[in-house]
Amino acid sequence: MQPIHAPAGQGKPINLLGIPSLIRLHGRDTGGALSVIELRDQPGGGAPMHIHQREEETFQVLEGEYEFTCGDQTFVAGPGATVFGPRGVPHGYRYLGKTPGRIVLIATPAGIEEWFEEVGALPPEKQEVPRVIELGRKYGLEFLPPPA
Repeated sequence: MQPIHAPAGQGKPINLLGIPSLIRLHGRDTGGALSVIELRDQPGGGAPMHIHQREEETFQVLEGEYEFTCGDQTFVAGPGATVFGPRGVPHGYRYLGKTPGRIVLIATPAGIEEWFEEVGALPPEKQEVPRVIELGRKYGLEFLPPPA
């Protein structure tokens, strides 16, 4: 494994359900240790409640305010905040701002970036929720139904 420098704004661009994203570090480049993905959320956007069976997620908020739910806790996190979502614990977030927000996701170990790539490779009209959920199962990712 070699040192890696990923300059600001560079990475593999992916459009995930309308969320412009960059895979900043891929697991194949880190020996599977971690992957880093930058997400640009639109107002009201975010990640629905889900559970990872294979990796932990650590989020670093760069711009805007996000509401996170992790397990039975819900809190607001602004620029500079770091949030840890352990594997096996339901979590999700919603972007609260009025202009686009920016967040970095660090997955340990790597692997979930392959789900991002697979979904992002689908034409936008094929990025339908049932297909995204089906692909998630392949990567140990379970999406939970919305609260009643």
